[in-house]
Amino acid sequence: MSSSNITFQVETDRVLEILSKQIYDSPYAMVRENVQNSYDAVLMRAKAEGRELAEYAIDITLEAGVITIQDDGIGMSEEVLRNNFWKAGSSGKNNSEARAAGVIGTFGIGAMANFGVCTELSVTTRALDSSQAYRTVAQKKNLTIGQECISLVQLDDEVPVGTQVVAMLEPGSQIAEPGLRAYLTQFVQFLPVPVRINGELVSQSDLAIVVGISGWGQIGEANVKAGSMQFDVIVYAQGAAVGIVAKNFQREDKAFNGYLCLRNGVGAITGLRSRFGLAPLPVPTIYQLGGYADLPFLVPTAGREALTRDSITEASQIFPALEEHLSYIISETSIAESLPAFQQYVLNSGKTELAGKVLIQVQEGDQRVELGKLASQFEGLSMQWYAGNDSDTIKTFSSTESPLLRISQNHPRREVQQRYLTQLLKVPEIPDHASVIEVYEPSVLTRDEFSLTISLARVLRYDYMLEDVDIIWAKISHGVPLLAVLDGERVILTLNRNWSALQAVVKVIESSYELMDGFTKDLVRVHIYQRIQSFVPNSQRAGLDALQRTLERKRELYRLDYEDKGELEPLLADYLLGKVELGQVLTAAVAASSVQSQRFSVGEVGAIERVLPDVVNAPVQPGTGQTVVAPRAGSPILRLDTHIQERLLTSDTEIPQLNNHKMFLALSDRLFQKESDFFRWPHSTQVAWAGKRIVYLFSVANSGFSLYYDIELRGKRSAGEAGGMALATTTIVASNRIMVPVPAPLFECFSISDSPVEFYVRFDLLTHQDTK
Repeated sequence: MSSSNITFQVETDRVLEILSKQIYDSPYAMVRENVQNSYDAVLMRAKAEGRELAEYAIDITLEAGVITIQDDGIGMSEEVLRNNFWKAGSSGKNNSEARAAGVIGTFGIGAMANFGVCTELSVTTRALDSSQAYRTVAQKKNLTIGQECISLVQLDDEVPVGTQVVAMLEPGSQIAEPGLRAYLTQFVQFLPVPVRINGELVSQSDLAIVVGISGWGQIGEANVKAGSMQFDVIVYAQGAAVGIVAKNFQREDKAFNGYLCLRNGVGAITGLRSRFGLAPLPVPTIYQLGGYADLPFLVPTAGREALTRDSITEASQIFPALEEHLSYIISETSIAESLPAFQQYVLNSGKTELAGKVLIQVQEGDQRVELGKLASQFEGLSMQWYAGNDSDTIKTFSSTESPLLRISQNHPRREVQQRYLTQLLKVPEIPDHASVIEVYEPSVLTRDEFSLTISLARVLRYDYMLEDVDIIWAKISHGVPLLAVLDGERVILTLNRNWSALQAVVKVIESSYELMDGFTKDLVRVHIYQRIQSFVPNSQRAGLDALQRTLERKRELYRLDYEDKGELEPLLADYLLGKVELGQVLTAAVAASSVQSQRFSVGEVGAIERVLPDVVNAPVQPGTGQTVVAPRAGSPILRLDTHIQERLLTSDTEIPQLNNHKMFLALSDRLFQKESDFFRWPHSTQVAWAGKRIVYLFSVANSGFSLYYDIELRGKRSAGEAGGMALATTTIVASNRIMVPVPAPLFECFSISDSPVEFYVRFDLLTHQDTK
């Protein structure tokens, strides 16, 4: 059996591709590596000569197809050229002098990195303390591993100390000056050495200015110990933002060059080494710290796309201790109240005691108190806290004897407040549910309380179509005013006998029995309806069916005149589906017919206060007079035992019981005859106008029924430019009238002067089924 050997062969082009192009795959990266080498050379020379880095310079010249990098750094001797620069895998910077100077590069790829994008490389250099200069030239096409293919020429001593690298770019690796400037700036912008591209300075930027904390006020400082490291921290603030500068780093009592410049909310930290940009430093921080971390132990991977795992791990130990001290400093300032990141740190760390400056709302109004001052401000009082936002519950529990602390609805403030109150102050919570402590039998009720019970049952049955209602008087825990539940088809309404609103009506009955029905209706409309609205009408199927049967009979009867309605109803159906704007209804309403005229004179105008004294004189309830920004269903004011002769009611003052409306217009007699039942249900109210047209749109809550009422003004009266709004529903239903509020911009349309007001009206009932 014969044997032979195989020759070990290497393709030079492929090796160069691996060493260069797959690591530094663009001419921009090639320039960056040569600039880094130049910066390392300047660092070493400045260290050797004891001079400031700003006294040296690095200049990059970009011409057509040629890049020149010139520095006045430490330079290279013939030995360094032979054994380091032109020898891949060997670095002359792995020594104590280079490390003490803070050099960046240690990989030893050297000149090989250039040939991913270069066809020729020329290097002219003179080392410090040497009178001999050298120029070496290599062409990519002539490079052969193991062969003397790189020229070396000695030059005279007129060559200055430093290095000049001239790279001839491959035809496909051209470079643009704006692109080079943008790319290189991210690496060199903070270098103290002047770095110029075609004469334009791209370095010596101030870290604080770039990070955005320059000029901020200082709020505190601390000395931080993080693992084996120790450093000083200065905290700055502006508004709700904080900035951090960390300096004077030590490890085992030995100082090293470290510097951090950060601010919260930026969320990305870039690693630097000796102020040279490396790669992102991926460390998690609660404050989403961003900025720059200049640390001598940060090491980039060969391709500069990331930092090594070991260097990230070493840097990571800095930030937990940094954020802890930052939080202690913030906790003594008002920023603790406005900075969610601080509040999140309190939650994550469990340091609830730091939240003393966080505010909490007290009672119904706008009073806010620092958590840390609650104990002293309400000393001797029984505080409670509430995590919901039900207005009745807030009103019930708010008192000067027992301050109600209202927990925020927003995270992380909500959790911080809850922890502080429960863990540190031991304040009890108001429960989400209440229990019945005692039930009062009808036999123990007063005559007036019993009368109110009957009145309530009557209002709920006839005005809200709740046929089966059980009303119970009781004592309810935690001062809850009422409980409402649905048991089968029966609504069980449990009333707290001590409820102030309930007792106020009882006192009215005691003194003025004839006002009982009006006050009972207001009690239901203002206080009780919101608790039973889920049962009326949509959740109680029988009630909704009753409404639909009543309205369907009216609609079918009016359908006999369908051909007279023109194109208005289909347009309103599209409006209900959100396909058109309400303003388009005004334009189309011109074509609608089936017109009824309406007129009124001075004798048919009256004062609200005279016609509806029981409404005007009723106690003002919470939430009245509020501004409505979107359609919202509300109960009408039912006065079915009241006859109103007037067709227009006005007042010179805003009446809170009527949501501050100052004018009410009676709808047409024909509408009252045909559709009065519609307005007895809770409904929303909208109005829009333009020119001679005013359109009201009423929609019954959760029923699918709507009704439009179209007014066409006559004579010189005009509604003016297009407008519209949602109104707080304040429909008054009397025995012979339906009256609706008139928005202030339309007062002049109905104001009486010398002659009566005349206008045409159109109306129709719509259902969502019409659009199917």
